[in-house]
Amino acid sequence: MSASVLEYILGQPDALRAVTAYHFGPGREALLHAAALLKESKQIIFSGMGASLFACIPAQYMSAGRGIPASVVESSELLYFLSEMLAPDTTLVLVSRSGESIEVTKLLPILRERRCRVIAVVNAAGSTLAKQANETILINSPAEGYVAIQAYTSTVAVLCMLAAVCNGELDRLRTELDRVIEAAEAMLASDSAATQAWPPFERGTLYLLGRGPSLASVYGGQLLMHEMARMPAIGMSSAQFRHGPVEVVSKEFQAIVFGSQPETAEIDLRLAEDLAGVSKCVRWIGPLASGSKVDALSFWPGDIPPRYAPLLEVLPVQTLAFRLAEAGGIQAGQFRFAAPVTLSETGFGRTK
Repeated sequence: MSASVLEYILGQPDALRAVTAYHFGPGREALLHAAALLKESKQIIFSGMGASLFACIPAQYMSAGRGIPASVVESSELLYFLSEMLAPDTTLVLVSRSGESIEVTKLLPILRERRCRVIAVVNAAGSTLAKQANETILINSPAEGYVAIQAYTSTVAVLCMLAAVCNGELDRLRTELDRVIEAAEAMLASDSAATQAWPPFERGTLYLLGRGPSLASVYGGQLLMHEMARMPAIGMSSAQFRHGPVEVVSKEFQAIVFGSQPETAEIDLRLAEDLAGVSKCVRWIGPLASGSKVDALSFWPGDIPPRYAPLLEVLPVQTLAFRLAEAGGIQAGQFRFAAPVTLSETGFGRTK
């Protein structure tokens, strides 16, 4: 399984090329139809569980940047606590790799009752979610194991495509994605060459800090540390970290700070440098000027639209999670308690 996980990580540029080709070919009509539904909606909610939920965050920011009201809400919270916000003028973009996650399938009858429109974003065309949605977007990512590697970046890409279509940016989308995929290839090659020097981190709590669209990488990276490396990780906004949690900082403190978003890059870098002044285990992901007082975790390519940065930021975190698992003698991607698809809200899927 470990070799397969590394192959999935390194194979993401090819997977993204295939996904992009599909959505500019056979999958194009589904994107256009889904975008038409979103344009008619007064409220848009992106929802899912786990990596599927975090993959929604960049699309939310892309939508909000064009004045389109969109939120990201965990499916379980909608199911049990927030269903009153659902109305006939609501369109739910419901994301699930399998299309069978228990919270998602239990939410579907409530959505029908409240006459919400549902756009399914799935990797299984024959799934319950795909069959019951008003429109289905097939991610068309290669099948993989338990941990979402290629499926995660593919989902981020597809949701960004959907947001771009809603924003009237289809014409330039393909060119931008091609640049991002080339950058991903360069980053993975660079990280692979330098990977034996990784990790500077030890098997202890790791903080992941960022803002805006980078929150997808913060929470997605946190999940990777839990699933793949089986080590504690805490993801939060860089701003929130300063409001109290900063008191945990010590010589043993470990953190990754994401700084790809130009609106806050300067203050995020100041945070990273402040942390690096106390601990040697602080690394930066994003553009970094020479002379900075913090070290980069990975090579960062230039000329990348910030809104697509989450497709790149997560790559070195995937590699780091794999190396931390390897260093701890853990078979990366092999779950003990989680199931391949969460079909029950109680019990563990596996106990070995």
